[in-house]
Order: sequence, then C-alpha cells, then structure tokens
Amino acid sequence: MRIPSCFVSSIFIISLLASCTSSTEKKARSDFQRTDALVAAHELSTAMQLLDSMMIWNKDDYGIVGEALRRKIKIALDYHKGVIETSEALLNGLESRLPTLTKDFQLIPGEPGQPGTYEHKRQTVEFSWNRTFLKIGLNENGDVWLISHYYGKFWIDHTSLRVYDQDNYILTDTIPLGHEWNRKVEDLGDRWETIEFREGSDAGAIAFIAGNYQKSVKVRLTGKIFHYIVLESYDKEAIRKGLELAHVLKERSGLRQTIMVHQAELRKLGVATGSN
Repeated sequence: MRIPSCFVSSIFIISLLASCTSSTEKKARSDFQRTDALVAAHELSTAMQLLDSMMIWNKDDYGIVGEALRRKIKIALDYHKGVIETSEALLNGLESRLPTLTKDFQLIPGEPGQPGTYEHKRQTVEFSWNRTFLKIGLNENGDVWLISHYYGKFWIDHTSLRVYDQDNYILTDTIPLGHEWNRKVEDLGDRWETIEFREGSDAGAIAFIAGNYQKSVKVRLTGKIFHYIVLESYDKEAIRKGLELAHVLKERSGLRQTIMVHQAELRKLGVATGSN
C-alpha cells in the first residue's frame, strides 16, 4: 500500500518540531544547571544575567520563562540583601574611624541639598587671613580640591602654581583671571587672591604635598609677578590629613549610594527595607 506523500510530510514536520522542542528543553536544562553552579559559587550577579538571557532566548516558551523569572527573583533577594549586609558592615567600620580623622577639622554646613565642607582648624580665616598659604578643600562626599591664598599689598594676579621639592615638582593647570575659581578682594590697601583648583586642575599637587609632608615643599605662585613661599609644617599636615579623611568620606559616600540602590531593587521586588 502506498502511503500518501502529504501524510509523510506531516510525520516529518511533527518529528522536526519534537526534535526542536527537545533541543530547546535540553539547552534550558543545561542553562539552569549552569545557574545552579553559579549560585553555589556565590556568583549571583552572573547567574541573574544568565537567567535574563534565557528569558530572551526562550521568550515564546512560557514554561522556561516562568521558571527563569522565579529563579531570578529568589537569587535577586539573596543578592541584594547580601550586598546591603556587606556594605553596611564596611560602612560601620568607616564610621568608627571618622571621629579620629575629623578631630582637627570643623564641619561647615552646606546649602540645602548640598554637602557641607570640612576646614582644618589651623587654616580658618581667623588664623590665616593675613598670610599666603595653600589649603585643602574638602566636602562631605569626599571631593577634594586645592586652594591657594595670597595676601599682600599689591596684586600678583597669579593663575597657577609650581609645587616643588628640589628637582621634583608639579605644575597645576592655569585658572585664568576672571574665572569663577579665581577671585580677588581688596580692602583698605590689603589685597587677597584666592584660586580654587577644582575637578583635578591641581594636577596632583595635593597628593604631592601629602606624600612629601616631611620635606621642605615650596610653592611658586605664578602670575604677572612670581611669589614664593615655603609651606608651613601645619599646612602640609592639614593637607595630608585632609586627603586621608577624603578617602574615607569618598568610600562612605559610595557605600551609602550602593545601599540605597540595592534597597530600591528590593522594594521593586516587594520587600520592605525600612528606609524612606
């Protein structure tokens, strides 16, 4: 008996579909096993990435997508809670160091929504209004910048610095006259020039001073007239301690941000975090 060709074609198509389905399921089982192995190795972020990919690869298979989503939610809960727990432990350790690091500084509150700034007690206006020196600028987020203060009876119009010790030196970027970071004030014949070298324009001068605080570090204020100073020991120490404080504050700020991000992810999953 001759079998109709249409029947043969139907059998072939059914077999082909079954083969494809079997192949898809095998691949999914293999990927789920890889996910389990990644979880066992505590590589939770990589495991979630694989599950995301599986949901894309198998978007038309609701069974695989549903299982991948269920597994991802479970892993995500453990992942975000773990990151928060680790970050909070590190944050507590940093917080315990701050009283020692800040004892020589005073905190000046910032404008609403802006971080406050720390100022070394030996470099306040009361102690330093009538001298030429360098100081560190530092805020609660751990951002740092170098500030040059010139005091005299005539303008030097300085726009940059050369910070040096013998043959080793740093040249800052130039902050031109009239720039918002370069300010001048005059009162009853006294003249002050102040430059804030922000956003890395100190070109490494802060780190240079901190790393050579036991040496005789000198500074040339470069303008229409050169003006030279030798940094006082307490100014070098203030910059060194300020940079150390900045590193801790920057790390603290990063940990706080990490905690907030992962708490937000938990809230998306319907888990209360106890934060606003």
